[in-house]
Amino acid sequence: MNEFVAVIGGLFTLVAAFFAWKLKTASDDATRKLAIEKERRDEIKLLYENTFILFEQAIRQVKQREQFSLGCEFSQTNAKMHLVAPKPIADQYLVAASLLEDWSQLHAKASPRQIDIGGQTATLIQSPDPTAPFKEPEKKAHESLLVELQKLTQLMREDLAAYA
Repeated sequence: MNEFVAVIGGLFTLVAAFFAWKLKTASDDATRKLAIEKERRDEIKLLYENTFILFEQAIRQVKQREQFSLGCEFSQTNAKMHLVAPKPIADQYLVAASLLEDWSQLHAKASPRQIDIGGQTATLIQSPDPTAPFKEPEKKAHESLLVELQKLTQLMREDLAAYA
């Protein structure tokens, strides 16, 4: 009889150890899965923040007629958008980036020419204005860019809300 109780006790110990191991493995898997999801959410959030900042900087550079210096950043964002972002957001990003390029070219054509005279910048104003044919298309292109950026921002917000 003592042998029977010892066998039952040993089996109970083995079963208890097995269930403890299974519970620990399930807990570790759940923790690992949560960590991966958080890492992905943080990566997406950072990408979206950097994308918004990049467009803001690009628009500012174009308006202030600065030398465009964001080519490398746009290349990195293009790659990340195609690799990480959902397809609708990546597609909308491409629409906005294309409109930014179109608008920047029109903005340059619609702006009066500037020259450097002894370290000072002078704006040349001519009559008739050679930039006049480009002013209305530039304005429409800028408005289209802003509309598409709002769509991109809304899509990014919706995607971030899905991770919450």
